[in-house]
Amino acid sequence: MRKSIKISHFGGDRLANELVIYENMPSTGTNAYGIEAAVEDGVIVGVGSNNRVIPTNGFVVSGHGSAAMFIAENMFEGARVALDRAAMLLTVTADDDAKRAFYKIKINEIIKRSDESGFGVEELLEQINSALENGSFEHCEKMLEQAYYLTARGKKGEVRAVWHRPHERSEAEIDASVKRLADGGINIILIETIYEGYSVAKRCTDMPLRGDLVDKNFDMIDEFIKAGKRYGVEIHAWIEDFFVGIESKNKEESGSCGSPIIDTHPEWAARKKDGSIYMRAEPGFIYLNAALPEVRQFLHDMYKKLLDEYAFDGIQLDYIRYPLTPSVDESVGFDDYSVNAFMESSGIDIRTVLTTDCDEWRAFLMWRANNVTTYVKMMYDLVQSYKKSGRPLTLSTAVFGNPDEALRLKSQNWLLWCKNGWLDCIYPMAYLNDAGDVYKEIKYMVDNYGNVPNISGICPMYHHLPLIETTKQVEACRAAGATGVAFFESRTLNNEQLEKLKIGVFRE
Repeated sequence: MRKSIKISHFGGDRLANELVIYENMPSTGTNAYGIEAAVEDGVIVGVGSNNRVIPTNGFVVSGHGSAAMFIAENMFEGARVALDRAAMLLTVTADDDAKRAFYKIKINEIIKRSDESGFGVEELLEQINSALENGSFEHCEKMLEQAYYLTARGKKGEVRAVWHRPHERSEAEIDASVKRLADGGINIILIETIYEGYSVAKRCTDMPLRGDLVDKNFDMIDEFIKAGKRYGVEIHAWIEDFFVGIESKNKEESGSCGSPIIDTHPEWAARKKDGSIYMRAEPGFIYLNAALPEVRQFLHDMYKKLLDEYAFDGIQLDYIRYPLTPSVDESVGFDDYSVNAFMESSGIDIRTVLTTDCDEWRAFLMWRANNVTTYVKMMYDLVQSYKKSGRPLTLSTAVFGNPDEALRLKSQNWLLWCKNGWLDCIYPMAYLNDAGDVYKEIKYMVDNYGNVPNISGICPMYHHLPLIETTKQVEACRAAGATGVAFFESRTLNNEQLEKLKIGVFRE
């Protein structure tokens, strides 16, 4: 085997789809959104998680996006790596002996997994060893992957959820979608009920019905709930709360800013210092102003109507935050109401604050976070009113894994919501490429914020990672103490993927 790839640069920040070589420093210092391979004396000695220690006599190959895929597919322990610094080219080679040594390590891993799970694969191991001796390495790889699935442990009673953006056009298509997911082991489907300011629920008129559903003679949400009952799957309303649209490309022709609710209520928009409603860190996104009591009441009443009209098993608050806050100029909260309300509560005129690195700005972030928290408390009280009447109902939120970053960058204080006991569970978005990184993030959350069940959000298939990575990430979440997993999103969870889950980690 001989594979080559262009080197983006040596050292420095690893950006989208880049392959970077790190050397002569303690560790790479990279974030969790990639894959790395450690090389010592020209030989790969480890592949996987990020921010790796750099070997004294070697370097680390770090990739993001397409470069991460190259590492995942072509770099393994025992293979050799050569750098052509003049041509900025990395080449991976592996002779038959290196491949055999690598696969023997994998065979021993399968034997260990079989002993631990109690699921024997003796016949398959004989075929693997035979293929290895004959040099049929590709066949050996495929059988080893199958053995990995077959030696996985199942786990009864765990949550197996999936986020689903509905695309179906009939009752039959909805039935087929729910059945497909249920047959694959999914027991909760989070239906995207409100997105970009449009609804797919015909009897919820607070947001306009999605255009392609207006002339349909069936109610999509009713059909999902019916199918869920047929196949034993809970249906939860997944709703983007404060995110309500994306900048229209033809604003002048359409007469719309890109959000129907902001077209009707322009005074409800979250605004930046220059008065703009369009975010640049989240391209063109439009947000409601969480500071306005009338906005919070509008969303509360919308949820109440949804819960009164439809037999949802739960609701999930998403985009339950302010827009991403990379700088003062790209932050929101500079409308007259927000400026005056913050000044009244703190004595600070936020328009005079020029940096995010000061106590005044941190006070502003906390004030914004308290606006979101006020709304979450309203939703908790609403759900509690249904529970007290005997209706079982789950309240969850999709959150960012690091509570400090969530508060600093998005004014989302989910840690307080958990401490107050307002949430039945949280869905942290551990959208990482390596199972080791997923384990570390979820383990940290469970150890430090374990009073609320953790349904770990993962998306290896959305990131186009090898099929086996989905099983590895499910196992990582379990090992970290998660109550379950949630996949983003259903259309990337194909039939082959569901089949592998069902014969392995979802066997029970």
